[in-house]
Amino acid sequence: MSSERAAVATSIQLTVLIEAGYRCGVPTCRNILALDLHHVVHVSEGGGNEPAHLIALCPTSHTLHHRGTTPREAIRVWKALLVSLSQAFDTKALDQLLFLHRLRPRELGVSGDGVLEFSRLIGAGLAEFRLLVQNGPLLLYEVMLTPKGRLLVDAWRQGNLAQLTTALSTSSPCTEPSKATS
Repeated sequence: MSSERAAVATSIQLTVLIEAGYRCGVPTCRNILALDLHHVVHVSEGGGNEPAHLIALCPTSHTLHHRGTTPREAIRVWKALLVSLSQAFDTKALDQLLFLHRLRPRELGVSGDGVLEFSRLIGAGLAEFRLLVQNGPLLLYEVMLTPKGRLLVDAWRQGNLAQLTTALSTSSPCTEPSKATS
């Protein structure tokens, strides 16, 4: 039996890189200069070269995991969120989600067109907006994460499965469609 592992097919490499937006899968890193493919389930434990078993990590994040600094649970949470979020949102929306998480209240004022830039996150209940300044015809809005959006990003950044479960089970405020009266 050979001790060499099978090479990851180019098509699988591309799938994993696209899923991560050609960035490190660690949300606090997002390095784009060099990326490794890491087996979420280690090869020695039966992990294969399927996209579901691989995550893109920069060399630093990859090393931190193998040294034991980054726990396995965090890698699994990051992979699960990358799969879910990359199916629901494009790379721009994911970057906006992380960007909004860094803002302090009232730190970002945008025009109505600026609000539209966040429409995918607003529609998903992860972000919201409110009027910040009105000066004659000038309207500026504040865009911020909803509590659910903040919980989700916190869980993603920390790689915490319990926190992720809480974030995903938190319902977004939805309005019932109004009933037609006759």
